[in-house]
Amino acid sequence: MKKIVRTICLMSLCAMVFLLCACGASKDNEILDRKTQTVEQEMRDFTKELDKYRGLSDAQIQEYINTIESYKKNNQLTEEKAKMNEDIIKEWHEIEGQIGKFQEYGEFEFDSAGKTYTATLNLKYENRDVRLIYVISKKDFEITGANVEIVYTLGEKMSKAGLNTVTGIVIVFLMLVLMCIIIYAFNIINYLQATYKKKKEETKIEITTLDGDDAVTEETKVDDKELIAVIAAAIAASTNQSTDDFVVRSIRRKV
Repeated sequence: MKKIVRTICLMSLCAMVFLLCACGASKDNEILDRKTQTVEQEMRDFTKELDKYRGLSDAQIQEYINTIESYKKNNQLTEEKAKMNEDIIKEWHEIEGQIGKFQEYGEFEFDSAGKTYTATLNLKYENRDVRLIYVISKKDFEITGANVEIVYTLGEKMSKAGLNTVTGIVIVFLMLVLMCIIIYAFNIINYLQATYKKKKEETKIEITTLDGDDAVTEETKVDDKELIAVIAAAIAASTNQSTDDFVVRSIRRKV
């Protein structure tokens, strides 16, 4: 009997725990649903705010960005919030001329991934569909990132991917051509260096040859003078004449 009572008590306790968990989960889901609805409304309101920046010049957009920077310097905006606002206004300025007039709100999506939620509001415009995206922290439910972009069709995405592929192939081909030109240029440089070295060696050999010829000529001149002096001395000795008045002149031989 006691075992039956204990079993019944244990089952009752487990049931109460499950009910509490279910209530807690249900309450959390209700809170998240309310927050999700709030985010969707904020995104709709932000879309209306973006429409106020239609047709602004680059100078006016830059003035708006400068205002954000001043808020950041005065600690009225954090650096992350300031950057987020600057980025989204630049993105809107780039696409607002392509999309046409606003038509209606599209589907709202709210997804969970890791430590963040991603809220996506699809917007229908006259010429193109647009997607507004918020990234929200799960910790404090603060918006940590935002961007606005055109929704491209599958054909446009494939065309863009194909263009990127062709561009990459062309860049690789040009790099290969440039490398071939550089390698060929090295061959030309080596040829020019070899030619210059060869000419330098030929010039050196020619100078050495000329110096040798001059030395032989000078030696021949010296030998001729010595021979003349010996002959003159012999003649003077045989004739008993003085050699003081003798003048020795060089004799040039014809080669």
